[in-house]
Amino acid sequence: MSRIFFAVLLLCPSVLLAQDTVFIPPLPAENVVTPAPTPLHDKLIVASNDSILGPRIARISADMEKLPQEHGQIWRGFDITPHTQRRLPAGSTPPEQTLVDWIIRKTGTNTWHTAPFGILTADTENLFAYHTREVQLIVADAVDRFVCPQLWTEACTMRIVSTARPDWLSKGHSQLKPIPIATQGVQGWIMEKTTAQNLLQELGRRNDFKELIPPQALIAHGIQHNVVVKKQRQYLRDVQPNPSALNGYAEDRVTADEGIGLSVTPLAMLDGQHMAATIKLDVVQIERMFTTNIEVATATNPRLRMQVESPQMAYFKLDEVVGFPKNKVMLLDLGTVPLPNTTDGDSKNVLSELSKGINPGRRGNILIFIECTSDGAIPAVSSTPVAVPVRTARPTESPYWQGAR
Repeated sequence: MSRIFFAVLLLCPSVLLAQDTVFIPPLPAENVVTPAPTPLHDKLIVASNDSILGPRIARISADMEKLPQEHGQIWRGFDITPHTQRRLPAGSTPPEQTLVDWIIRKTGTNTWHTAPFGILTADTENLFAYHTREVQLIVADAVDRFVCPQLWTEACTMRIVSTARPDWLSKGHSQLKPIPIATQGVQGWIMEKTTAQNLLQELGRRNDFKELIPPQALIAHGIQHNVVVKKQRQYLRDVQPNPSALNGYAEDRVTADEGIGLSVTPLAMLDGQHMAATIKLDVVQIERMFTTNIEVATATNPRLRMQVESPQMAYFKLDEVVGFPKNKVMLLDLGTVPLPNTTDGDSKNVLSELSKGINPGRRGNILIFIECTSDGAIPAVSSTPVAVPVRTARPTESPYWQGAR
């Protein structure tokens, strides 16, 4: 019996190694054509054949007998022409969009995009809302504040300044009253107007004091005010071979923006004593440019080497809704954040440093002073209104400002 078993092993050695053997299929002959894999669309199951949308995988219903009312939703239409027919500064955000953005900020985006079923839409004449009673009360309060003509004389003045060090707080701290701020790292205070004026004068005597943007005077109630103060720096991002190009390669040159983007919408309250405002601030700083040598083989120069650049950038964003008494001044301390270049002198110096590969590492305290003024009163934080601010006025282009937040 042992001889028979030994003979089987000699004739069939794969039996001994069966557990460690991987099956390898034979290679197809050269004249055998392997069929291509079936395209995915041939496997899809069409559940709906809509007359307008065409064949669709999702089940589609084109009929609605009535709007869903499981949560007690109600329909209301608001006449907003008193607000939309106001005279607006050139380049302003459409007034109906400003109203919709404010409502979304107060109610939350998910209120309109999740259950219970709701609708919010507006044109230049009407705003339509379909939601629960609780949400409709928020909508009605916002619309009242926008269309109330007694509030149209209200306005805000804003100044955005910076210091290299946060030690400015050591003087006059006892006259500052803290207020809650949702954004991490940001501190808020309210103070008397005389205190704010004295504080700005004290800051102006410092050698590290800087006005980041021109003072923004008389930002009207219910109007979204946008300011973009940015410098553009062009750099070579990539190089690719291109036989049809003159030099045998194509350059991918792009621009990076550095500076400040600001969006403010003040909205006075119906009690006549308080002001609220949405503030969006976008700070972008180019810290340095890193360079890398890459090979770009062309027909005329197969060993060509090009130098491409990659920016090292720092960002800070503020998106806050604040409220304060009209007879006070509110101060927001954004903390130690990147300081952008907003003037010609700064830009020239920084670009010179960047060309040498030096990292300026500019950081500092950014302070925002906001004051409410009405009926032509002279504000304490800015007694010199600027009719045409320097480098203000190009339309907001940063994706950060698109949509409501």
